[in-house]
Formats: sequence, structure tokens, C-alpha cells
Amino acid sequence: MSVKESMDKEQEFLYEKFKSTGQEKVKLSCALEGFFQEKEETSEEAKNAYSQYLKRRIRPAMEELIRQENICEMEQLAGMDWFGINELESFIRTARKEQKLESLVWLMKLKDSKYGYTDRDFTL
Repeated sequence: MSVKESMDKEQEFLYEKFKSTGQEKVKLSCALEGFFQEKEETSEEAKNAYSQYLKRRIRPAMEELIRQENICEMEQLAGMDWFGINELESFIRTARKEQKLESLVWLMKLKDSKYGYTDRDFTL
């Protein structure tokens, strides 16, 4: 069996596992793994399924990447424009709570570049 055939089998197995599991953690893990694999290795059907799933489940997907401190993949998901300022604020809270400093810094830079920070008015 060639390396390509082996990788194709692996992709098929991952996609079947994604489609058949009822466990959200397993499904999310499969979707993240499949979504971020080399695009040539993944079938069009699988790519679309992973995309649709992750778009609907962006909060748990980003929270998992924050826990892994996987900035590269967080950056790719951010580029998809699947979340706004409210979700970003939630991700910043998650990174702070989980004490994931690298993720926290990256998320705060993202917030600054996309939305900026506004000063609060404390006048009485």
C-alpha cells in the first residue's frame, strides 16, 4: 500500500468516524483534525461537512484550540469570519480562565486589530 493510499484510508476512516459518532467531543476532534489537514487529502464532501459543523460549533472549536494553544489553527478559523466580538470576548475569558497566555495574547491582538478597545467613561 502506497503512502497516498494509506492517507486516503486514514481520511475515509476519520470522516466515517465523524459522521457516525454521537459523542460531541469525538465529533469535534474529528472535525478539527479533518478540517486542518492538507486540503488535497480531504474529499470535497468531507471538507464541506467539517466546515459546516465547525461553523455551527465555533465556540467549542475555538475553546479546544485555546486549550491546545494552537495559534496557527485559531488564526485560520478567525480568517473564516465565523464569529464576532461577543464570541471573541468569550474566547478571551476562556484563555484567561484556563491560563493560556499565548492564546490570550493572540486573542487580545485580534480584538485590537478587528474591533479596537474603547475607553470606559467613569464620570458621575
